[in-house]
Amino acid sequence: MQEGDGAMGLGMTRTLPDGLFELANQRWLREQAVILGSWWRLKSQVCSSTRGPTGGFSGNTLQTHGNSAGTAAIAGAALATTANAVNPVIIQNQEFVDAITQDRFDVIGIDYQPGGSSGFTGNGDPLSDADACLRDAALMQQLGINTIRVYNLDPTADHDQCVSIFNSVGIYMILDVNSPFDGGSINADEPGPSYDTEYVNRTFLMIDAFREYPNLIGFFGANELINNDKNAGPNPPYIRRDMKQYMSARGGRPLYVGYSAAQVQDVLVSTSNYLQCAAPGENDDNDSRSDYFALNSYSWCGQSNFQKAQYNLLVDWFSNSTIPIFFSEYGCNKVQPRAFTEIPVIYGEQMQSFSGGLVYQWTQDENNYGIVQVNKDGSVKLLEDYDTLKTQFGKIDKQVVTTKNQSATSLQPAPCDAGLISGSTFNTSWDLPAQPSGVQSLIKNGVGGRVGQIQSVTQNSVQAAVTGTNGQTLSNLAINQVSATNPQIPDNVGSSGGSKGGKSSSGAAVPGLQIPEFGMALSTLVAVLAFAGLY
Repeated sequence: MQEGDGAMGLGMTRTLPDGLFELANQRWLREQAVILGSWWRLKSQVCSSTRGPTGGFSGNTLQTHGNSAGTAAIAGAALATTANAVNPVIIQNQEFVDAITQDRFDVIGIDYQPGGSSGFTGNGDPLSDADACLRDAALMQQLGINTIRVYNLDPTADHDQCVSIFNSVGIYMILDVNSPFDGGSINADEPGPSYDTEYVNRTFLMIDAFREYPNLIGFFGANELINNDKNAGPNPPYIRRDMKQYMSARGGRPLYVGYSAAQVQDVLVSTSNYLQCAAPGENDDNDSRSDYFALNSYSWCGQSNFQKAQYNLLVDWFSNSTIPIFFSEYGCNKVQPRAFTEIPVIYGEQMQSFSGGLVYQWTQDENNYGIVQVNKDGSVKLLEDYDTLKTQFGKIDKQVVTTKNQSATSLQPAPCDAGLISGSTFNTSWDLPAQPSGVQSLIKNGVGGRVGQIQSVTQNSVQAAVTGTNGQTLSNLAINQVSATNPQIPDNVGSSGGSKGGKSSSGAAVPGLQIPEFGMALSTLVAVLAFAGLY
């Protein structure tokens, strides 16, 4: 939906032994290291309330005592996070999963691009205005949001304050790497010439800028690049590989790259099949596969239903997906005001093969999709869609959105084959295009971009004036910083009786929180260290 779109970490303090960095090219082992390090952080936080100062924990850092135990402590402490970080989200089969609780994680999100593409001037972006981010994070927290998508970002800007604010309230990010400026996106009509070293360099700068933030889930490598029969031929090979290789070479936790597709029925299934099949000779990191597949879908309008909106077809098509499927945009506005009656369905049992979605969009503009009106002085008026969306989010069943789909735990990607593709013009070659000159050197040596880091959030109260739909000014609006030990279900979700049970949503540690057993964590540690030659 963004103008100019025709295309395309866990913030860790790491001092790992050299051998452990070799795990960067083995995604499964990196995920286990993240789970272990996060487990150790969580264990230290919970146990610190009952252990004295000599018990071995100091804040989030484990003091080492001994040889093999010390090595384990180094690995755990080096993977620990600071500044009240959220739990990492990883991918298992067709689901996002909280790496600590091992609960399913559904995207309950909104598309966040204040000012649209015209709001991205090169002198700032939506994640570089701390006052606006504090205001919006407080309102999103009340709404029940756990994820934002941001389309246009400046990789050279300072995003630390904004990202830290969203992190502090448990809001994750999925970010587009492209921009509306020249050289900032792939030309859908001629992808080859536009996929040049300048473009790749900027994309890598985007990765550097955000890869260390703990609330980053991943990136969209392309948006609506394949939207008709004509560009279904040349474009598919350009949505893969180089970003994943660059992230892998940087080490750290696994980050993900996906694709956001227009819901063009003629090419939709073929695009998904093309991007998630297993190509011959793929390495263990699946560089040529998309990590998730998202839809910009506007088929549910007003008081529609599962069949009329053709959600039943989507479920038929994607129920056996081997990667997460979710809506990167939804919220038809042909019927005003919007009713958002699709939300209980998207997050219900009929669509457990989907992982939620992002409503389009946060701020009101000429397209009339916004749920808040942002004024020039920074004040905000909540629109009727905000209240309606809050009501519908309150109907979500917490049990459903945190319970894994057991029927999809052993799915394997199909081998890439022309039989997966329909239509005479869609690309049936999985040969990757040659990398532009110098890209392999960039992957190896890095591009030297600014690497963002989480900061402590010291201000909770919102200074901007916010007016509700009733015309009254909201008083005492502030963010409520959440605890990393608390599994993240936003307060509003399930507040209307949609929950059959589930988790506490207060900022305090959950009573009786089940921490993964030490034996499981220890066995994982032994496996990781053995692979690294340290055990």
